Amino acid sequence: VGAPAAVLGARALSAFPAPRLFDYETVTKNLSVADAIESVEAAFSALAKGKVDVPMPMHIEVEESSVAGPGDCHIKGGYVSGTPTFTVKLACVSFYKNLEKGLPPGSGIFVVVNAVTGAPLAVFQENRFMTDL
Repeated sequence: VGAPAAVLGARALSAFPAPRLFDYETVTKNLSVADAIESVEAAFSALAKGKVDVPMPMHIEVEESSVAGPGDCHIKGGYVSGTPTFTVKLACVSFYKNLEKGLPPGSGIFVVVNAVTGAPLAVFQENRFMTDL
């Protein structure tokens, strides 16, 4: 007796491999401004040619309460037409009460996604490092 089709279908839907995680230390040790220049130039060239889909950023305000905040989260993304991946960035900023806890006031990740399958390929924990390049 085999598993019901619904169970087999659910397994097939969860079959993407886990994305690769690049922690902050790996990102900062392996990327430099020189590394970013060619990619940034190519992206702006594609943007000027109308080949980039960049939706409006999303903003989440976290009001201060006994269980949260204060802080803000910004979600941005883009796709360069004809490329095999697209990227989404999540940046949490203005969590200034973190300083009282010995934590940075913000954090950020980039998620690189396969443009054919929609599978997440990699997560870069960059905490503004890549943004500031």
